[in-house]
Amino acid sequence: MLVIVKVIAYFFLWTLYSYSVHRLAHIPHKKNFLYKIHIVHHRVKYGDSNWPEFSNYFFWFGSFKASLDIWLTLTLPLIVLVFIDPVPGGILLGFHYVYEVFLAGKVVDHNPRIRGIITRWLSIGAYHLKHHDLYKCNYSFFITLWDHIFQTTDKKFLGVRGAKERRENLDERY
Repeated sequence: MLVIVKVIAYFFLWTLYSYSVHRLAHIPHKKNFLYKIHIVHHRVKYGDSNWPEFSNYFFWFGSFKASLDIWLTLTLPLIVLVFIDPVPGGILLGFHYVYEVFLAGKVVDHNPRIRGIITRWLSIGAYHLKHHDLYKCNYSFFITLWDHIFQTTDKKFLGVRGAKERRENLDERY
Protein backbone atom coordinates (compact mmCIF):
# COMPACT_ATOMS: atom_id res chain seq x y z
CA MET A 1 0.00 0.00 0.00
CA LEU A 2 2.83 2.40 0.86
CA VAL A 3 4.41 1.78 -2.55
CA ILE A 4 1.17 2.81 -4.28
CA VAL A 5 0.98 6.02 -2.24
CA LYS A 6 4.62 6.76 -3.05
CA VAL A 7 4.12 6.12 -6.77
CA ILE A 8 1.16 8.51 -6.81
CA ALA A 9 3.03 11.18 -4.81
CA TYR A 10 6.14 10.87 -6.98
CA PHE A 11 3.98 10.96 -10.11
CA PHE A 12 2.59 14.34 -9.06
CA LEU A 13 6.08 15.65 -8.22
CA TRP A 14 7.44 14.33 -11.53
CA THR A 15 4.65 15.93 -13.55
CA LEU A 16 5.13 19.23 -11.68
CA TYR A 17 8.85 19.15 -12.47
CA SER A 18 8.14 18.31 -16.12
CA TYR A 19 5.52 21.05 -16.37
CA SER A 20 8.00 23.58 -14.93
CA VAL A 21 10.82 22.58 -17.27
CA HIS A 22 8.41 22.66 -20.22
CA ARG A 23 7.32 26.20 -19.33
CA LEU A 24 10.96 27.28 -19.07
CA ALA A 25 11.62 25.68 -22.45
CA HIS A 26 9.11 28.08 -24.00
CA ILE A 27 10.96 31.24 -22.99
CA PRO A 28 12.63 32.38 -26.21
CA HIS A 29 16.05 33.70 -25.31
CA LYS A 30 19.44 33.17 -26.91
CA LYS A 31 20.83 31.87 -23.61
CA ASN A 32 17.93 29.53 -22.88
CA PHE A 33 19.40 26.09 -23.53
CA LEU A 34 16.03 24.41 -22.93
CA TYR A 35 14.34 26.55 -25.58
CA LYS A 36 17.00 25.66 -28.14
CA ILE A 37 16.48 21.95 -27.69
CA HIS A 38 12.70 21.99 -27.18
CA ILE A 39 11.84 24.01 -30.27
CA VAL A 40 12.85 20.97 -32.36
CA HIS A 41 9.88 19.08 -30.89
CA HIS A 42 7.49 21.71 -32.23
CA ARG A 43 8.88 21.34 -35.75
CA VAL A 44 8.21 17.61 -36.01
CA LYS A 45 5.42 16.57 -38.36
CA TYR A 46 3.62 13.63 -36.84
CA GLY A 47 2.23 11.06 -39.27
CA ASP A 48 -0.56 8.53 -38.98
CA SER A 49 1.46 5.46 -38.05
CA ASN A 50 0.52 3.79 -34.80
CA TRP A 51 3.89 2.05 -34.53
CA PRO A 52 6.95 3.70 -33.01
CA GLU A 53 10.09 4.28 -34.99
CA PHE A 54 12.66 1.54 -34.32
CA SER A 55 15.08 4.04 -32.73
CA ASN A 56 12.44 4.98 -30.13
CA TYR A 57 12.94 1.59 -28.47
CA PHE A 58 16.42 2.82 -27.55
CA PHE A 59 15.11 6.20 -26.36
CA TRP A 60 16.40 7.97 -29.45
CA PHE A 61 13.74 10.29 -30.86
CA GLY A 62 15.09 11.27 -34.25
CA SER A 63 17.79 13.77 -33.31
CA PHE A 64 20.08 14.65 -30.45
CA LYS A 65 18.05 17.74 -29.48
CA ALA A 66 14.71 15.91 -29.62
CA SER A 67 16.11 13.08 -27.51
CA LEU A 68 17.79 15.45 -25.04
CA ASP A 69 14.48 17.28 -24.64
CA ILE A 70 12.79 14.07 -23.48
CA TRP A 71 15.75 12.99 -21.37
CA LEU A 72 16.01 16.28 -19.44
CA THR A 73 12.30 16.94 -19.08
CA LEU A 74 10.99 13.48 -18.31
CA THR A 75 13.68 10.80 -17.98
CA LEU A 76 16.40 12.35 -15.81
CA PRO A 77 14.20 13.04 -12.76
CA LEU A 78 13.05 9.41 -12.80
CA ILE A 79 16.60 8.09 -13.02
CA VAL A 80 17.45 10.22 -9.98
CA LEU A 81 14.33 8.88 -8.24
CA VAL A 82 15.39 5.27 -8.90
CA PHE A 83 18.53 5.94 -6.85
CA ILE A 84 16.56 7.65 -4.06
CA ASP A 85 13.59 5.26 -3.88
CA PRO A 86 14.12 2.28 -6.24
CA VAL A 87 10.73 0.56 -6.28
CA PRO A 88 8.41 3.51 -6.98
CA GLY A 89 11.11 5.09 -9.14
CA GLY A 90 11.42 1.90 -11.18
CA ILE A 91 7.66 1.66 -11.61
CA LEU A 92 7.47 5.24 -12.89
CA LEU A 93 10.53 4.77 -15.11
CA GLY A 94 8.89 1.67 -16.61
CA PHE A 95 5.66 3.61 -17.17
CA HIS A 96 7.64 6.42 -18.79
CA TYR A 97 9.45 4.01 -21.13
CA VAL A 98 6.25 2.32 -22.29
CA TYR A 99 4.46 5.65 -22.68
CA GLU A 100 7.28 7.37 -24.60
CA VAL A 101 8.04 4.45 -26.91
CA PHE A 102 4.56 3.14 -27.65
CA LEU A 103 2.09 5.94 -26.92
CA ALA A 104 3.53 9.45 -26.83
CA GLY A 105 4.36 10.22 -30.44
CA LYS A 106 1.52 9.49 -32.80
CA VAL A 107 -0.79 7.23 -30.83
CA VAL A 108 -1.83 9.43 -27.91
CA ASP A 109 -0.05 12.79 -27.50
CA HIS A 110 -0.21 13.93 -31.13
CA ASN A 111 -3.41 12.19 -32.18
CA PRO A 112 -6.04 14.74 -33.27
CA ARG A 113 -8.80 12.13 -33.05
CA ILE A 114 -8.53 12.12 -29.24
CA ARG A 115 -10.76 14.90 -27.99
CA GLY A 116 -13.68 15.46 -25.70
CA ILE A 117 -14.06 15.01 -21.98
CA ILE A 118 -10.96 12.82 -21.61
CA THR A 119 -8.80 15.80 -22.60
CA ARG A 120 -10.10 17.75 -19.61
CA TRP A 121 -8.15 15.36 -17.39
CA LEU A 122 -5.42 13.93 -19.60
CA SER A 123 -3.11 16.14 -21.64
CA ILE A 124 -3.31 14.05 -24.78
CA GLY A 125 -4.59 14.33 -28.33
CA ALA A 126 -6.28 17.57 -29.26
CA TYR A 127 -5.36 19.08 -25.87
CA HIS A 128 -1.63 18.63 -26.48
CA LEU A 129 -1.93 19.62 -30.14
CA LYS A 130 -3.50 22.90 -29.01
CA HIS A 131 -0.21 23.56 -27.22
CA HIS A 132 1.59 23.07 -30.53
CA ASP A 133 -0.85 25.49 -32.11
CA LEU A 134 -0.66 28.30 -29.54
CA TYR A 135 2.60 27.63 -27.61
CA LYS A 136 1.38 29.70 -24.63
CA CYS A 137 -1.00 27.16 -23.11
CA ASN A 138 -1.47 23.47 -22.26
CA TYR A 139 2.07 22.74 -21.03
CA SER A 140 1.22 19.76 -18.80
CA PHE A 141 2.30 16.20 -19.47
CA PHE A 142 0.02 13.22 -18.75
CA ILE A 143 -2.52 15.13 -16.63
CA THR A 144 -3.93 18.64 -17.03
CA LEU A 145 -3.73 19.44 -13.30
CA TRP A 146 -0.77 21.83 -13.47
CA ASP A 147 -2.28 23.81 -16.34
CA HIS A 148 -5.41 24.27 -14.24
CA ILE A 149 -3.50 25.23 -11.10
CA PHE A 150 -1.19 27.69 -12.88
CA GLN A 151 -3.97 28.89 -15.21
CA THR A 152 -2.19 27.99 -18.43
CA THR A 153 -5.08 26.00 -19.87
CA ASP A 154 -6.70 27.29 -23.03
CA LYS A 155 -10.14 27.81 -21.46
CA LYS A 156 -11.96 28.06 -24.78
CA PHE A 157 -10.60 24.70 -25.85
CA LEU A 158 -11.85 22.98 -22.72
CA GLY A 159 -15.49 23.62 -23.45
CA VAL A 160 -16.16 26.94 -21.76
CA ARG A 161 -19.17 28.65 -23.35
CA GLY A 162 -18.54 29.86 -26.87
CA ALA A 163 -15.81 27.36 -27.54
CA LYS A 164 -17.70 25.25 -30.07
CA GLU A 165 -16.28 27.24 -32.98
CA ARG A 166 -12.77 26.85 -31.60
CA ARG A 167 -13.13 23.08 -31.49
CA GLU A 168 -14.53 23.04 -35.02
CA ASN A 169 -11.53 25.05 -36.22
CA LEU A 170 -9.27 22.52 -34.52
CA ASP A 171 -11.06 19.72 -36.36
CA GLU A 172 -10.45 21.44 -39.70
CA ARG A 173 -6.75 21.96 -39.01
CA TYR A 174 -5.95 18.39 -38.05
